[in-house]
Parts: sequence; C-alpha cells; structure tokens
Amino acid sequence: MPLNRATSAEINLDAFRYNLRIIKSLVGLNTETMAIIKADAYGHGAVQCARAAIEEGTKYLGVGIIQEGIELRESGITSPILILGGVYPDELTELIYYNLSTSLSTLALAKAISKEAEQSKKNISVHIKIDTGMGRLGVQCEDFSDLLEHVIGYENITIEGFFTHLANADDVDPKISQEQIVKFSNILKVIKTKKFSKLHNSNKPILIHSANSAGLLRYPESRFNLVRPGISLYGSFPSPVLKPVLDMIKNNNYPALRPVMSWKTKIIQVQTLRKGVPLSYGGSYITKKNKSRIAILPVGYADGLNRRLSNKMEFLVKGMRVKQIGTICMDMCLIDVTELPSVEMGEEVVILGSQGKDNIPIEELADKAETIPYEIFCGISKRVPRVYV
Repeated sequence: MPLNRATSAEINLDAFRYNLRIIKSLVGLNTETMAIIKADAYGHGAVQCARAAIEEGTKYLGVGIIQEGIELRESGITSPILILGGVYPDELTELIYYNLSTSLSTLALAKAISKEAEQSKKNISVHIKIDTGMGRLGVQCEDFSDLLEHVIGYENITIEGFFTHLANADDVDPKISQEQIVKFSNILKVIKTKKFSKLHNSNKPILIHSANSAGLLRYPESRFNLVRPGISLYGSFPSPVLKPVLDMIKNNNYPALRPVMSWKTKIIQVQTLRKGVPLSYGGSYITKKNKSRIAILPVGYADGLNRRLSNKMEFLVKGMRVKQIGTICMDMCLIDVTELPSVEMGEEVVILGSQGKDNIPIEELADKAETIPYEIFCGISKRVPRVYV
C-alpha cells in the first residue's frame, strides 16, 4: 500500500519509547519488561515497535502466534521472543529454526517438543503457563506438579519461565485478581522443592510473570521479576477503573502516558445540499438545514472505522469538532462542515489524535463503539499506511 494515501495512521515512536520508560520506572530495576507487540503491535507496526523497545533496553518480546515471531526474526530481530498463544506440533520445525520460545501447558505438546528437539539436536525454551482463573490456555493448578516433573525430565527442553494471566485486573473488585495472584504464588512454591532443584542450576534466572498493563499498575505483588505491558505501551489503558491509579502516578510526579497513534484523512469532496436530503445507506441521517455542507471522507469500515460509530462520533477539522453523519460505508463516510464554510477538498481531518487545542482519544472512540481500545487499534486495517515519526 503506497504511503501517499490520503488516509494514514501516524505512529510516534518517541511516544512509544517514552511510555516504555515510564513503565520501567514504575516497576523498578529488579523487574524485567517483556514488550507485548502481538497483533502487529496492536496495529502500530510490530517490527518498528520491537526495534524501538530493544533500543530502550527491553530484553524480551511477546507475540501471539508463531507467524508474528517469524516476522520479527526475518526482520533481523534477535532478542528472546515468547509465543504467548502456544504452538501446534507441526509448527515445531519453524519454532526451532527461528529460535523462538513457546508457552507450554500440556504434556502432549511437551512430548512433541522433546521429540522434535531430539531429532534436530537442538534445545527448545518454554514458559509453562498455569491457569489460575482465566479458564483459557494453561495447565490446571492440580496438574502442574505432574507436568513440571515430566518437562524437567526432558534434557532438550529448557524451562525459561512460569506465568499466568490475570482475567480481571481492570475490574473494580480486586478479589478475583488477588485470588489469582495467591494461587500463582502457591504454585511457585512447588518449584522451590528439592524435587525440582534442577531449575536452580540454570545460568539464567527463571522468569516469573503474571502482570499485564492493568496488573502492573494496580497490583505490585503481581509483578514478580517480569511484567508484560501491552496496551499501556501505546498510550492507552484497558479500563476507566485505572483512573485512580493514574491520578496517583501523576501525584508522584510520573507524567501521563502519551498516545502513540494519530489517525488522519483528507476531504475528497464537499457538497452543498438542501434541507431534508437523506444521506448514505438507509438514509440514516437527513440534512437539517438549507445549504448544508457535507464533506466526503475516503475512510470507512474496510479501513477499520467501526460501522457501529455511525452517527455517533466526531472528527476534528480546523481544530473544531464536526459530527460524522449517515451510515459509515466500506470506503467512505460523511461529516457535516456547514459551520466551516472555508473547508474544501484536501483539508486534513483527524479521526484519532490532536488538532489545534482539541483531542479525540482512543477511549472516546471505543466508548462510542461500545467496545475497548484494543479492538479499535487492532481493527485499523493494513490498507491504512503507517507513517513513522
């Protein structure tokens, strides 16, 4: 996709680095950081964000699927990469070839890994995932000791870490998260028994991690010796529940995180219409005034502008908010610029980000679309060029 398209997403890598530094300052020198750049770095560009993270001294990267890890390796990135979503047995050849680590939570996969490693005369690193309440990937707590005993018995598997995932870290009630952290801590006690003393003979410390963005902010006890910031790296937070935490951070002289992405387009046409004209599919909006000035934008739901935002959102033009009107189409949408008579073809329009003194944050779009910032970021399609600044 050419970079000169009128609709583009501007990615500020300085803001990304800044956010990473803030997170590192919060967790302290004794806790490592794994930058989560799955889903193309939440739509921001995995390779570019991975490089920026490494430049800031980040040792570990986390991706969702093996293809994402391969993309980073083929782009020249050599840092340790963990595939959080695990792998299939038929992906183990690539896992070894690209020197990637994987999440492990079943004996069947452990056996397959050992067999493949033996045939390849290689050693494979794994992080054993424990399900403490997410009900998703992970070995059940009661089965952990048995799995660990088997994995330790495989000479060609290196246990690099143990981890879990907090399901409710951004909820108002802390009870479930606190219970998960206690469960995880109790499981970790098993590792310290003499039975598993082999783990302590490693040259590198075992990585223990449970904290996502919400977890590392709300529950310091969840940080252990590694944290996994995701959405916070991109200047957003998963829930309004975190506002008191953010206020506390600000009061302690930690500046707010900075948005990394701005999403912009340009007007392609302006029409002057009479009162009572239905607009777009289904005529979901009808012009209210004579000489209504309606601007057409070359951005739609194929670009990631959620159709649920139709007639609900606002854009910025000349530093002023204007309403989006009519049903959002695949390739286009409409805005009312009646109050801006000087606006013509080629005028910049901000969908997400700042213009003049106003700002449209990702949380505003997510709220109006009745979803979360993650989905808005990840939904901005590949046909929207990313421009790095």
